Amino acid sequence: MKGEWCYFKSYFDKITCERIINDALLLPAQDGLVGINGQEGLDIQGRRSKIRFINKDNQNFQWLFDHIWKTAISANNDFFNIHFTKLDFIQFAEYDASYQGEYREHQDVFWLNNDPIYHRKLSGIIQLSDPTAYEGGNFEILETAQPPVDDLRMQGTIFYFPSFFKHRANQVIRGTRYSIAVWFEGPKWR
Repeated sequence: MKGEWCYFKSYFDKITCERIINDALLLPAQDGLVGINGQEGLDIQGRRSKIRFINKDNQNFQWLFDHIWKTAISANNDFFNIHFTKLDFIQFAEYDASYQGEYREHQDVFWLNNDPIYHRKLSGIIQLSDPTAYEGGNFEILETAQPPVDDLRMQGTIFYFPSFFKHRANQVIRGTRYSIAVWFEGPKWR
């Protein structure tokens, strides 16, 4: 690896971010669960959020998958050199102050996932909200140097990092933070 993380500052403009938010809010919402496919269930001590899944066959979002794939390939070529082969879905997340939205420290790899082929390899976060629309809610990567917080809060910024790094979304204390999480999967880590 040449780097532990990278980001595309304000990759999506305000209008595009608002389009993503408005279209995603039309999808069915559920509480953010923890564990493989949510098997560990609701854990309000560790995660309080509403999420919506966007599957890769959803034609309304195909353009978004294309942009995410393109930036992930660029990031991977320039920084990580991780072998990944697929992105099956996008997770749209809402963290609202009314329920103290947050996602405490975790990593995205499920080491014992019972899948004989795949692990999550590269994680990505897209900041959709205008940074003035909420307080708190900062995304932080742990166990490595922290990227500039103001850059990660900028609307439309895409942030990539290896899925084994611990990270968190701090509690929102005013307003609502919308973001996207993606996980590129590939042959199991070894």
